[in-house]
Amino acid sequence: MTETGFFCPRSHEPLVYSADGRFLESPAGDRYPIIDGIPSLLLASGHEEAGGDRNKYYRERAAEYDRGNDVMFRMLKCEEKQTREQMTDLLKIAPGDRVLEVGCGTCRDTRYFLSRGGSVYAGDINREMVHIGRERLQTTGVDTSALKLFLADAGRLPFPAGFFDRAFHFGGLNLFPDVRASIAEIARVVKPGGRVVLGDEGVGAWLGETEFAKILKNSNPLFHYQAPLEKIPVLARNVSCHWILNGSFYLMVFDVGVGEPQLDLDVEFPGWRGGSHRTRYLGKLEGVSPAIRDSVVKAAAAEGVSVVSWLEKALRRALD
Repeated sequence: MTETGFFCPRSHEPLVYSADGRFLESPAGDRYPIIDGIPSLLLASGHEEAGGDRNKYYRERAAEYDRGNDVMFRMLKCEEKQTREQMTDLLKIAPGDRVLEVGCGTCRDTRYFLSRGGSVYAGDINREMVHIGRERLQTTGVDTSALKLFLADAGRLPFPAGFFDRAFHFGGLNLFPDVRASIAEIARVVKPGGRVVLGDEGVGAWLGETEFAKILKNSNPLFHYQAPLEKIPVLARNVSCHWILNGSFYLMVFDVGVGEPQLDLDVEFPGWRGGSHRTRYLGKLEGVSPAIRDSVVKAAAAEGVSVVSWLEKALRRALD
């Protein structure tokens, strides 16, 4: 059977079409329905769309979502195309890149990713949003030959580790049930060296007491949120945070690395204290009185060596 480019969100095994073409199936027997041409890759009971306030909110807003976006750009006195091109630029998409869009909504950003020559996987948790997005792309003549639409939860993405070169989400992060886990999941499916861009409402801290901020927060409580930089995983590299739309939305940008940043623990520090990260962090001894400490500093200075070198020499003599 033909592989689909999608993977089981539970096992991350490749999914293939069922014999009747109505489902995507994993080798372990997981089945995900294809409804109106869009696979539903949600790990909920019966593979129905996840419930809760978040999905209810977007389901109710799906029909008016686009009108709300138009109003937002006019209200903030910003040009939509220019803003979305700016966000796309931050991804640094190269021709042939595989791009993931999490929470694609009605595909207002999707067209810009497609224009950069990559293959785009655009998903959302809400079926109505994705249907509106597909209709938008079709009616505006966008070439969707390199696009795959799907339904999935940001916390359980239907892809293996390192599957994508780029990942993007804008406009729903504040409402994710577990922001830290969702960011980690998005980073998981991006290969080392790939890039992640994530953003949502959140007035910049320097504007917090302005009338501009107070008016926005009065109309929409989501503008009270701040960029959750502390929830970015430790594997992130080259982290930056940008504010767009006159400082009312944040964009967190990072490249994906492996594990924590590394240090050379054995580089020797100059100066009277001396030592290295290894000796300072891993070679700690019990404390001594201030008088003895001062005596050691003076003795080391008299010999023209660092305190660490003097102590190591003294300890070796004592242990021999």
